[in-house]
Formats: sequence, structure tokens, C-alpha cells
Amino acid sequence: YFEKLLVEVDESKLPSEERKEREIMALLLKIKNGTPPMRKSALRQITIRAREFGAGPLFNQILPLLMSPTLEDQERHLLVKVIDRVMYKLDDLVRPFVHKILVVIEPLLIDEDFFARVEGREIISNLSKAAGLATMISTMRPDIDNVDEYVRNTTSRAFAVVASALGIPSLLPFLKAVCRSKKSWQARHTGIKIIQQISILMGCAILPHLRAMVEIIEHGLVDEQQKVRTITALAIAGLAEASSPYGIESFDSVLKPLWKGIRQHRGKSLAAFLKAIG
Repeated sequence: YFEKLLVEVDESKLPSEERKEREIMALLLKIKNGTPPMRKSALRQITIRAREFGAGPLFNQILPLLMSPTLEDQERHLLVKVIDRVMYKLDDLVRPFVHKILVVIEPLLIDEDFFARVEGREIISNLSKAAGLATMISTMRPDIDNVDEYVRNTTSRAFAVVASALGIPSLLPFLKAVCRSKKSWQARHTGIKIIQQISILMGCAILPHLRAMVEIIEHGLVDEQQKVRTITALAIAGLAEASSPYGIESFDSVLKPLWKGIRQHRGKSLAAFLKAIG
């Protein structure tokens, strides 16, 4: 990544784009491998000059570095810190790079390391505040009915973070449309999974919106797709756990389909329905 720095050139003769690229590269190298004082000063410089460097040159350097398979936890932590600081400075200038940032950051949401998951959530939360709800939805919408379950899984977690950053009510109309999607069962599955992830992430903060969330997903209990029925039962269980011991009256409409489901299902789905009733 840093091979260009090894080539001796007269920087005054370089075009401004290349000079910027070398400056960013040098600062990133100091942040990644420098001593603590060197790291601190480089981080401060890259933050202060973020708007001068521009979103393009910065993210085109930082994101490939974050994708590196040889990256150690400490180095990843430092680069995540850089993205966080830079995003704060750039504010709405990050919009064209939302998709690129999400591709790199979303896998952190399912990392086995707790701190990696926290860092991933923090970046996506700040990204939503900088880019705004409309940009986040339009960028992530195609991934909702992606055929790859891994992509749908990380997308549902990312949407839950967006909901916690921008407020559940702002996302409810969109979720209502997705959970009722006629086009693909994958979209319905992901929409309902987003509700489940919101309940896991936000806990009792879902209480004011509980009835609305139950209404959005209740039809999934009688969906023709077994996977959708299963995730709906798990989402209802998640909502009940998050709101316990309050809000039982919000679940009145789903009690009957849950009891029916227990008689009709076997295996994994039965376990999900039993968990929801419990």
C-alpha cells in the first residue's frame, strides 16, 4: 500500500492530486505504524485537513487498507478511529462514499470480537447522522433482497444501527413497505430481521413503538415461506424480551396465529414459535 512512498520524487513538481495522495499515505503510515506521539500528531493533521484533502482521496486510501487481510486488531482500531474523525469533519460530503464505507464496515457487525462490533456500530451510527436517512436507505435498499444470506444478515444489523441513530419512527414507514414486499420473500425476511435486530440492539427503548412494530411484522406468521414465518416468530420473541415486563397488550393480535403455528410446525420453526409464546 505504501510502495509509492519508497520512490524518491520531487514533490514540488507533482500534480496536486498526487501530492495529496502521498501526504495522506504518509499520515496513514504514521498512524498505523508510528510511535504514540507521531500517531497523535498525524491523526490530528488528517482530521484538521480532511476537507482540504477531500472525501475521495481519503476514502480511496483508507478503505483498501481496512480490507487488508494482514491487519492487526490494534491497526484496525486506529483506522476505524481515522474514519470516524474524518467523517465528522466531512459531514454530508461522505454521501457518495456511503456504499463503499458500508461494504468495509458491515462485516465488523458480525465479528466475533466484541470491540470490533462496537466500533462497527459507532461508524455506521455516525455515518447515518452525516449522510442522512434518505441516502442510507437508497444505498442499502438493493442489499435487502440480495440472494446471499450473509449480505442480508449484515444489512439487517446495519439498518438496526441506523434506527438507533436516527430514531425508530423515521424508519417505520420504510420497514412497513419492505415487510409487505410482494416481489421477494428475501425482502420480507430481511425487513422482519431488521425489527428483530432493533429489539436486540435497543432493548426497552422500543417500548413507545412496540405496537407499531408488532403490527408491521404480524402477517409474517402466516407467510407462505417457512423462513419468513420462523424469523417472524423470533422477532416477536425478541420484541417481547426487550419490552418485558411491559407491553403485553401490544401482542394481543399475534397470540392466536402463534398458538396455531405451534400445532402446524416442526423442528426449527416450532422452536421459534415456542420461544415467542414463552
